[in-house]
Amino acid sequence: MLLILCLVAFRNLRADPVKWGTTTTVAPGGWGRMAALTNGNWLAVSTVFPAGTNSYLSILISSNSCRNWTAIARVQVAGRTLDNGELVVLPNGNILLTMRSLIGTTSFLLPVYVSADQGRTWTYLSNIDSSSGPGGLWEPDFLVLTSTLAVFYSNEAHPGFSQLISEKISTDGGTNWGAEIWAVAQNGGGSLRPGMPQIVRMANGNYILVFEVVNSGNADVSYKISSDATTWAGGLGTHIPCQHCGPFVTAVASGIVFLTSCENQVSFSRDFGATWQRLQTPPWNLGFNFSWPALYNTGSNELAAMVTWGGVNLRFGNLVPLAPWPNPFADNFNGGTDTNWTRYDGNFGFASGTYLLNDAGTNGKALTGSEFWADGTLETDLLISTPGNAGVVFRMTNPDYTGPDAGFDYYAGLDTGGFMVFGIQSNAWSQLATTPMTVAINTTYHLKIVMQGSLFKLYAVDMNTPKVTWTNSTFARGQIGVRAFQCNASFDNVSFTNAVPTRLNVAATNGQLTFTWPFAPVNVKLYSATNLQSPLLGSPVAISPSLVNTQWTLPVQQPAASRQYYWLQGR
Repeated sequence: MLLILCLVAFRNLRADPVKWGTTTTVAPGGWGRMAALTNGNWLAVSTVFPAGTNSYLSILISSNSCRNWTAIARVQVAGRTLDNGELVVLPNGNILLTMRSLIGTTSFLLPVYVSADQGRTWTYLSNIDSSSGPGGLWEPDFLVLTSTLAVFYSNEAHPGFSQLISEKISTDGGTNWGAEIWAVAQNGGGSLRPGMPQIVRMANGNYILVFEVVNSGNADVSYKISSDATTWAGGLGTHIPCQHCGPFVTAVASGIVFLTSCENQVSFSRDFGATWQRLQTPPWNLGFNFSWPALYNTGSNELAAMVTWGGVNLRFGNLVPLAPWPNPFADNFNGGTDTNWTRYDGNFGFASGTYLLNDAGTNGKALTGSEFWADGTLETDLLISTPGNAGVVFRMTNPDYTGPDAGFDYYAGLDTGGFMVFGIQSNAWSQLATTPMTVAINTTYHLKIVMQGSLFKLYAVDMNTPKVTWTNSTFARGQIGVRAFQCNASFDNVSFTNAVPTRLNVAATNGQLTFTWPFAPVNVKLYSATNLQSPLLGSPVAISPSLVNTQWTLPVQQPAASRQYYWLQGR
């Protein structure tokens, strides 16, 4: 008889997936980028700006996990200004270096150099593209594909387009380059300027290309996804919240995708770019500045954030294993902190065990919970102390801080004008329903929202009879949070009871086991072992699950052992 035991195993309460720690200086110059070598060392390139002459590139090496660096070479071309250095390591161990190389506004090149000795000497190999102006070529980024090499770069040389992102492919390790591909361009041309491309392969095999779009907001960051990194949908992609100017993207083995930009914040996606949220704690407290940041997976459980600010610097962070949210989740703020909440705009504080949103004349929100929460019951105690409205958000994804309705979610709140309101925020406000009720200043009201699929019931004061019952299917999942609009408000006893907790199910048919569990972050993996011990020690099942009707499905062969244990565990 085969005994199968299914478990869900997590530890602790959810925190940011990165805990930032120590720092180091890579180089005294500007613009830094890195690459991991085949022998475990790391190579970095940085721009040096000597007084009275043209800039050049300095090459540095680290043999102790990026903690200390030594300059070993330079690449310098008489009469030309070099910057935007980018490194890549080929499968044969050779290292390629590209950059922008220019003479004023009359000559633009994207040269490629090769090193076969771990970066100590460099030989000119090829040129990716050239322009004699006035349009320039900028910010190249390499990507190693299965049997070819791709490069992406900003291109101002096409009439009718202020700038677009070009791509070329080399089939011989960078010696020759194929025809130009337009990866990102404004439909029909125009003044929008997609640029500063960065690309990475995600754990699901797809490629995500991120880029800024100058003249859209504050150089808003967007992305595109491709299955082969050479075929791209038209247009300017999909906006990523909270990020502006000079983006950089990386992906780690667990499946999480991390992104940064000159906002000097870090966002992450646990569903391959479909939704994004911001880390509460940034690696560098720089605010928006032209720091040209980058992110690197410098160890199995380590992420490094690079900035150019007083030199090229790194801050290292530990990747924190995913932990589940308790069910029910509750926060009474008695400790005077909002650990596990992320703030988006607004003014926050604590008083007498309540969470203060002091947003008279402005707006703000704070979010908590899983972006995969769907059905359940959300409750809070709410007190509004100045005229305006405040309440709760739920099923929120892609939150931003650029306005009161920045994000995609439902909102239910009270207004001191004398009503309860229910509506949709999708970077704009769309009201669904209101109902009259007395909302007095400095009076506490208990709110409860029950959500089941597309059915919503909103309660205030009377917990037996809903004030609003509504059907809407716009948003299926997302975080919960609190929000204040043009008023001061305080919240207490926030709770959410999840009606669809993560649970592992199994069915056995014809020598096969089919495991299913609710839609959850990509870094929740199925593990297996033949012995049950504490702590649980096992190996992840090598097969990747498929997403079928909002749940993960994973078929495996029935094990030969008479006793087998399976569980879900966050990486």
